[in-house]
Amino acid sequence: MGVSIKMVTGDALDIARETAKKLGMGTNILDASGLGDSNRKETKAVIESIEKADGFAQVFPEHKFHIIDVLQKSGHIVGMTGDGVNDAPALKRADCGIAVSGATDAARTAASIVLLSPGLNVIIDAIKESRRIFQRMNSYAIYRISEHCVYYSL
Repeated sequence: MGVSIKMVTGDALDIARETAKKLGMGTNILDASGLGDSNRKETKAVIESIEKADGFAQVFPEHKFHIIDVLQKSGHIVGMTGDGVNDAPALKRADCGIAVSGATDAARTAASIVLLSPGLNVIIDAIKESRRIFQRMNSYAIYRISEHCVYYSL
């Protein structure tokens, strides 16, 4: 669907790689302990590695916030799912923070969207529906503009 997915987990690097492999996500998983923090400017090499990574392991809450910050500063629109208190700052920082079903009050408060059904399939449905809505709006705008255009011939 044109959406790049990155796994962000507190699990150990080997567990994260194995999980990503089983999910078919790719195995370019970075150890988050090698990342900096939001208080410093990252080098181009680190920014590229974050953009190309399939995921991050051994992540702490400050890493989540930092990954989102770097991706946003690189021009990406970032959505993030989370369920715990430790996810709240990153959910708030993301362009679209999504609290999953059963999330804590802190995560639900920080998020832009709260999922009521378990699982992530609802996100796919939301992307499809939002694209249909955008297409309808775009078609209507083009229709209205063309309806009011006057063509002059010389």
